[in-house]
Amino acid sequence: MAVTRTHLVYRVELWDSSGANIVDLVAEVRDLQVAMDTYRSAVRRWPGGVITLRQGARVIEDSRDTRVASWADKGREGGR
Repeated sequence: MAVTRTHLVYRVELWDSSGANIVDLVAEVRDLQVAMDTYRSAVRRWPGGVITLRQGARVIEDSRDTRVASWADKGREGGR
């Protein structure tokens, strides 16, 4: 099956610090698991960056709401 742009439904985007403008389209894929893995990788690649995973206008993940635990957090109760 040929992949057309309409099949690429998930977008991982890097935004400016205000969260108002897209700086870079990191990925555009059709598989949700690949999109989630790409989003997590982007959050690690640009710590503190504003990164979203979207399906159309629907935001699935937003790095401003995602807390990536560090090894220092591992011993704390509840991971926090």
